[in-house]
Amino acid sequence: MKAMRAAEFGGPENLRLEDAPEPELRDGHVLIRVRATGINPADLVRMSGRYPQRLPLPYIPGTDVAGEVEAVAGDVSHVNVGDRVFGRSINGGGYAEKACLPGPETIPLPDTLSFAEGAAIPVPFYTAYVAVHHKAQLKAGETVLVSAGGGGVGVAAVQLAKVCGARVITTVGSADKAARIQALGADSVINYKTHDFAAEVRRLTDDTGVEVILENVAADNLAKDFSALARSGRIVLIGTGTAKAPEAAFMVGPALFKDAAIYGMALGNSATHIPAMASTLVPLFAAGRLKAVVHQTYPLAQAQRALGDLVASRVFGKLVLVQ
Repeated sequence: MKAMRAAEFGGPENLRLEDAPEPELRDGHVLIRVRATGINPADLVRMSGRYPQRLPLPYIPGTDVAGEVEAVAGDVSHVNVGDRVFGRSINGGGYAEKACLPGPETIPLPDTLSFAEGAAIPVPFYTAYVAVHHKAQLKAGETVLVSAGGGGVGVAAVQLAKVCGARVITTVGSADKAARIQALGADSVINYKTHDFAAEVRRLTDDTGVEVILENVAADNLAKDFSALARSGRIVLIGTGTAKAPEAAFMVGPALFKDAAIYGMALGNSATHIPAMASTLVPLFAAGRLKAVVHQTYPLAQAQRALGDLVASRVFGKLVLVQ
């Protein structure tokens, strides 16, 4: 099969389109013919070699895939050969013509969704679901600030928060992204390049702050988040930002004075919850209450270009490789 893979860790420039062995179908897994692969910031982390679990070289990036089932292990019974599915190829392998998915995470793709849309679901929507429901436990009537509302997780979090019945404030970096995220339900949008987001949040909440912050860009925002947070508010740390340093700092005093609760999260720690999350999310996609937003598609051979556009923030929603 053809795959985009790297012989050494580093940046996207190491990726080459080349022949690679087909993945081996193991017990409890499903082999799919990949039709679309979602691009995630985590792909860059894994390619850099900074992922906590050292990955074998040569390495094929990509976790979020959609395609058709080619083979099913004997202990998997909920999908059949030929079914349209989506899911996560856990430790990579998605930038390829074929990939293996764990059986429990191989989810039937609604007929109303394209393969590209299916590949835009797993990491962004599962991550947002954990942040909104498992960590923040967001309630109807509360106000939430979603940072980086134009990114994959941000787009998902804004929609899930609205389904929850919350008031949503979000930040973006352009007027175009502001219009797009408002069309998906955001109540108020702040351009972080032209406005102090914390001051704007206080203005929008009559100086009380928000009950919840879903923080996708902690490297830039965490020090200011407490100024935008209501007393006894909750902050969920989702990430430090695409291509940002992995560190974030804040003054302890504001966190103490606000009685703030700070939650970290990593999707890998919630893998056992993914089948239940998918069973909740899929009907919402099928009914049109959630949208998998694909900003642009690229041929598999243009993975380097797609990752460059991701780093440059030339994206609203998801970038997807298609075959």
